[in-house]
Amino acid sequence: MKSDFLKKIKDNRAQIGEGIYLLYFAVMIAVKAFGFYEGQMIFNLSLLFVFGLFAIKMLITKHTIKEYAVVAFFMLLAGIVYVKTGEKGLILYFCMMLGMKQVSVIKVVKTGAIVSAIITLFKIFTGVFGLADEIYYPQERAGIGLMFRHGLGYAHPNSLHMTVLSVMMLVMYYVSKRLMQETNTIKLMIFSVLAFLFNLYIFQYSGSRTGLLAGTAYLIINLWFCLREKPGILEKIVCYISFPGTCFIAIVMPFILPESVFRKIDTTIFTTRFSIAKYFWSNNSPALFGIRLNNPDEWMSTYGLDMSQLYLFLQLGIVTFVVMACLTMWFIHYSLKNSHMAELAVLMGMLVMGIWEPHLYNLSFKNFVFVFMGAAIYTALAGNTKCNLRKENSWISSMSLADLIKSMCFGAAAGIASVMLFYLLTQEPYAFYGSRELNESGRSLGMEATYLTKEEAQELKTQGNYIVGYVDESTPMYKFDSQIALMEYERRGLSTGVFTGIATGLASIVLLIRKKKK
Repeated sequence: MKSDFLKKIKDNRAQIGEGIYLLYFAVMIAVKAFGFYEGQMIFNLSLLFVFGLFAIKMLITKHTIKEYAVVAFFMLLAGIVYVKTGEKGLILYFCMMLGMKQVSVIKVVKTGAIVSAIITLFKIFTGVFGLADEIYYPQERAGIGLMFRHGLGYAHPNSLHMTVLSVMMLVMYYVSKRLMQETNTIKLMIFSVLAFLFNLYIFQYSGSRTGLLAGTAYLIINLWFCLREKPGILEKIVCYISFPGTCFIAIVMPFILPESVFRKIDTTIFTTRFSIAKYFWSNNSPALFGIRLNNPDEWMSTYGLDMSQLYLFLQLGIVTFVVMACLTMWFIHYSLKNSHMAELAVLMGMLVMGIWEPHLYNLSFKNFVFVFMGAAIYTALAGNTKCNLRKENSWISSMSLADLIKSMCFGAAAGIASVMLFYLLTQEPYAFYGSRELNESGRSLGMEATYLTKEEAQELKTQGNYIVGYVDESTPMYKFDSQIALMEYERRGLSTGVFTGIATGLASIVLLIRKKKK
């Protein structure tokens, strides 16, 4: 009996290993989509669990001596960096990469897209309709005045937008690969426009200009690359200069710009990231295997290295930087040679995102380019030329262009109708009471606290006003004027239309596909 069980495992070790990897990916994607981060118990336990899954995956899957040597090299590097810096991101990403033997890339992306999309949409829904606690930051914006940036259940508005971008890239990669098999240009353009509109909607809450810019850049590059069957000279130039270009921006540019130009670019395009980079450079020196950042200024205690390539070089070390530079450039060359245009588009999008955010190498688990890198490494070591991307039927393939347009029309009509109903059935607020009046940097806006009884709070809510963060009579509340209240009211109306439209559109797609099958 025992021998039969072991024989079954041995005969199906590839499928079992793939299942273990998919579970590993789904767990980490889910943990990050829910907004958990390092230091929280559930996140730490999840890390232990997925590292255990990775170890089992490596034991079950057969590897060659060359492959074991590659695994040992990368994990040894990640271990040394962890000892020197305390940073675990590299270990997590190398597990993502090295666990990819005999694993379908498309299955991994599909799993990640489904899990992260469901959880992220749930978080956004509960946040925008006030069903769950969330963080908001009052902020003065040129041309707008005082506005709120929302986290919608995530630690920061930027975290919200970067999570959405990660989901968008997973979904658009899957859609792009399926549509490239059909060579259906119009469908791809429609999905790209829909993704852009959702990105624009999230911007209304996050206020993240970097998120909007990075998302738009990815969608343009993805559309451009996926319309090309093979890379031309221009695509090759863009790809080859992308990594060194982003490294130059993050590591060198802050020191070579004239002071007047530096101030202008730092405050507008890079939102003080250049100043933060200079600050950390003045208090730290690079080392071979990384450092624990010295951050002596109390006012800077909440800041870290936001730009990914600077984080890679200064915090994770010179050796790590060189290894990642070689790995990335090899992957670009490999992908260009094999015309993996959708994979290159994701890499370009991640590199653009990494100019402003540290997500490429930290514990965010957003940089799924390591999935492609892992598949490419094992394919190259085996002497093959094609990554494991099996052709299969999907709902995207089953849906005609006419069905897609019909579903969009149904969704748009339902969304517009729900917005009209929202304004007809709800009362316009005249005030917003919130428990927070500190901006992102922790500075007070100098507002006077108001204390409300439960009856007063309920009465204000009945009148259509917004009450956020209220606990009891001892909670200090701050009254924002009708401009803020109206802005939040209009956002909620927009959200009503967006979620009604999404639900109706998806339901109509399902019904049309079922009708066609019958």
